Amino acid sequence: MDNKIKYKVTVSCMTYNQAKYITDAMNGFTMQQTSFPFVCTIVDDASTDGEQEVIRKYVEDNFDFSEGSVAYHKETDYAHITYAQHKTNKNCYFAVLYLKENHYSKHKDKSPYLKDWRDGVEYMAICEGDDYWIVPDKLEKQVRFLDENEDYGMCFTANKRLDEESGIVKIDKKIDGDINFDKLLKGNTIVTLSSIFRQKIYNMYIKEINPIQKDWLLGDYPLWLYIAYNSKIYCNSDITSVYRMVKGSVSNQTSYRKYLKYIDSTYDIKLFYIYKYNLPNKLREKTLAEMHYRRAGVLVANRQYCQALCEVRDSKMNLFLFIERIIKILFGKN
Repeated sequence: MDNKIKYKVTVSCMTYNQAKYITDAMNGFTMQQTSFPFVCTIVDDASTDGEQEVIRKYVEDNFDFSEGSVAYHKETDYAHITYAQHKTNKNCYFAVLYLKENHYSKHKDKSPYLKDWRDGVEYMAICEGDDYWIVPDKLEKQVRFLDENEDYGMCFTANKRLDEESGIVKIDKKIDGDINFDKLLKGNTIVTLSSIFRQKIYNMYIKEINPIQKDWLLGDYPLWLYIAYNSKIYCNSDITSVYRMVKGSVSNQTSYRKYLKYIDSTYDIKLFYIYKYNLPNKLREKTLAEMHYRRAGVLVANRQYCQALCEVRDSKMNLFLFIERIIKILFGKN
């Protein structure tokens, strides 16, 4: 760990081709007013849109590289690394990794590169390069809650959703209280960028589940389910963050075929935990039926009726409801 600084929190920011948005994310990090040191690990996955240059200029302008500072540059076979402390927010440190090749496309794990800034840290927060925090006490309040409630493994908050194409901002349905495993299994209600969780439970998850070996499109949902089963999760209704809905992201697909893959991955994760924790067969059957029902809905909306009928058969959906949905589409009511 750099200069033996004991960070309380590590913030993970994985980003690729977010030159338009990454400054908002970095401003959200540096605005955090905390009573403890925290480090933001920003990993640029070999962007091609100029994002690396945007990050470099931001760091050069806002971080301390004077003689005697903790700052350094380091060249490795996988990345150029820059580390520095913020000029005015002395509790804020950046460790930026400019990867030399795109790891996502090659299914290569980036987490081993971050060991120096995760070992010994109590908590971990996540915010990707196109999202951002909007309040300066987000980390402080969440850490205080987890410090005072050791039976909780994670907490998160409400968010705003910004549709990048339309500019429309919506506020997520506010939840105030605990989110348990059963609720999460019905559907993911947690937006990653507002979350913070204990590093030790994350380490348990990596060791036990080994997600890098799974063919899952979602990185957060299986982690939330693991935490919910092995600990407790709390949601505060404060709005702390903005989730930017960018066209073409995994959860915001315009291609129905890609969206079907997203559905399949979601239910693959659910079924994995149903089998792992030996949950009732009825729950497995219900989950499979829900998957086929959702697939049928997507196929109907895209006029793939023959395929949709197969999903209806497998889901045991009421055939009359299915026909009603087709009629609504044909007459422009859906």
